[in-house]
Formats: sequence, structure tokens, C-alpha cells
Amino acid sequence: MASSRLLFFLYFLLIQLVALTKAQQPTVEPKMSYHDCVGKGNYTTNSPYQANLNQLLTSIYTNTAIDYGFYDFSLGENADRVQAIALCRPDISPGVCRACIRNASDSLVRLCPNFVEAIGGLDNCMVRYANRSISNLMEKGPYFWVYDDRNNVSDVDGFNRSRMTLLGNLSDKAARGDSRYKYAMDQIDAPNFQTIYALVQCTPDLSASECRDCLYNASGLIPQCCEARQGGRVIYPSCNFWYEIDRFYDPSANAPPPPLPPSPSSTSQGKKSNKSRTVIIAVVPVVSVILIICICIFLRVRKQKEEFEGKFRGFSLMLAYFLKG
Repeated sequence: MASSRLLFFLYFLLIQLVALTKAQQPTVEPKMSYHDCVGKGNYTTNSPYQANLNQLLTSIYTNTAIDYGFYDFSLGENADRVQAIALCRPDISPGVCRACIRNASDSLVRLCPNFVEAIGGLDNCMVRYANRSISNLMEKGPYFWVYDDRNNVSDVDGFNRSRMTLLGNLSDKAARGDSRYKYAMDQIDAPNFQTIYALVQCTPDLSASECRDCLYNASGLIPQCCEARQGGRVIYPSCNFWYEIDRFYDPSANAPPPPLPPSPSSTSQGKKSNKSRTVIIAVVPVVSVILIICICIFLRVRKQKEEFEGKFRGFSLMLAYFLKG
């Protein structure tokens, strides 16, 4: 009996030690693929700017209304105003996107303490914030590249030509996107039986020409980072591209995005136009009927007047005849 109690006590003690060990292990935070603290000023700890920044970043990764992976929010006024932009890869789910934004935001604030402007990202998302307006701006810096260590491309010139052809075609396609999506993904056959897969993306606040120019400039950095690499990425604040000889994206996400829903203003305008046509169609027959009735009354009154005038004229002649006689 005593030995059973001792074994139970030792078993209970072992469970508590395992639980305590797990609780003391630090949470492993995903390592940022790239980041830059920019260095355009600092904010004070516990200042209104810091409070706005934390609240703004939280409002992004807790937002469930947006399901297309692009967030452009701002909070605060004047010197305490913060604007943040987050962009996710188009082939991941909204839940994975929000989790990536949360991890990137937490890491960026920790890696860039008290910096008013910073940018960074993981494989699935990019986050940036600033104390200035960063919407509708095509910005090329700071830029980053991430490349595959393997560089066993046999025909470098042929591989480069195929890669640039693919990136150029995808840039044109991505530029035709709308205010929610500006991305494209596809593949091309390269020499020596290799296939290149690529994904290009712009922040949807850019115009078509800005998106195209951003991706064109980004591809111009390939000789500096990825000339003979069989995989690489170049990231600008406003656009990025990624290519590999292995398919790294979900091809089911390559379907055309659903069309934008009609805006409230256009919808109300459409209803107004239809109503106007209905009123016009209804009014025309009524006016015609009233006009016909008026004509009939006029003709009838005119006829009665002519008959009265004829009778009065005849009576006047008879009266004049008798008076004369």
C-alpha cells in the first residue's frame, strides 16, 4: 500500500515537472525574412503615438471584414497620426494572412523599438507603418532581396531570358487588377527542361502604370542578387516578385478574383435612372389624354358658340324686320 502511494506521488511529481518545464520554455517567434527600421525619427515610450501604433496594428490582424489580404489603416491626428499598410500573398487564406500580420507586427515593433517608421515581413506577408501618408505612393525603398542558395543553373543566359519574359508578362497582368488585388502567378518552360514558377504582386492602392513601373524596377535588381540563382525574391514597399524552379504557390488561387461589388453611389444612381424612365413613360400617356380632352372641350365650346352666334344673328334679323315694319 505504501509503495503504491509512493509511485503515485512520484508520477504526480513527474507530471508537474514536465508542465513546469513547458511553461518556462519561451515562445518561439517566427524569424523575420527582412526588416528595416528606416530611421526617420523616434517616438517616446508610453506616448500617444505608441498607443496609436499598437492599437492600429491590432485592428489590422483582428479585422475579419477584409478577406483579400490588403489593409490600409490610419489612426490619430497631427504628430500622433500613424498609418499602416499590410499585404499578404494572394494564395493564402484570410486566417493564415491575419496570423502572419500579427507575427510580423509583433516582431517589427520589437526589432524597431521607438522608431516611427519601419517595414518588414515574413514569407506570407509584409507590414509597414509610418508617421506620414504612405497610401497611393509608389515607393522603391528600402528594398530587400531573398535568394535560393542553389545556383546550379546550367544555361544562365537562357534561364534569365525565360525568367524576364515570365516576370514581364505577369507584371502586365498584375497591373490590370482592381483596388483589392494586383497580382499574377504563372510558369514558363526554361532551357534544359527546367520550369520557372513566379508570383508578382503590387499593393492595390497603386495605379496600373505605377504597379508596372514598380515591378519593372524591382526586376532590375536581379543582376545584383539572383543572376544565376534558381530562386529569388525582390521586395519593394509597393511591390514584390518571387520565382523558383519548384512550384511554391497554390495554383488554385490563380483564378480571376470576383468583380468588385457596385458602390452605393452607383447603385442609387442606377435606381434613380430607372425610376426616371418609369415616370417619363407614365407621364406621356397622361399628358396625351389630357391634351385630347382639352381639344374636345375646345371644339365643343367652339361649336356651341358658333351655334349660339348663328341663332342670335337670326333672332336679331327677325327683330329688326318687325321693328322696321
